[in-house]
Amino acid sequence: MRGNKGITLTSVIVYVIGMLIVVGTIANLTSFFYKNINQDEIQKDTTSQYTKFSSTFLEEINNKDNYIIDCKTKMENGIKQSYIIFSSGNQYTYTSENGCVYKNNVKICEYIDDCDFSYVYRDSKYIIKVNFRTKSVDMTGDNAIVYYL
Repeated sequence: MRGNKGITLTSVIVYVIGMLIVVGTIANLTSFFYKNINQDEIQKDTTSQYTKFSSTFLEEINNKDNYIIDCKTKMENGIKQSYIIFSSGNQYTYTSENGCVYKNNVKICEYIDDCDFSYVYRDSKYIIKVNFRTKSVDMTGDNAIVYYL
């Protein structure tokens, strides 16, 4: 007999069956984990919505020679609208109708329960107070966000 070298048909079939079992198990486990991820809740993560608002608003506050032109909060037909307009031409607006905050006409965050802007001018500085509330973030009242411009 000469030396048996190489792979037999039986061993190839065993390898293929083994690989199918491993791939099937991994696919089953992966699909189990993906079913448990709720993509809608990831998009509605209100903590990240607060971070988006805060970073955009801070960028506005840090603009040099920027000042406030107008700031109001009003209720019409049960819909609250609060806005603040800066000398840079940017306007931040919250409307309770859709729960979003806009910078000019661009939506910067959504799923906001309440937001209102107010300010006082003291000692040649603007003190801006923002009450901001979402499902998981409550920055209202004594916890309101205060910016100095």
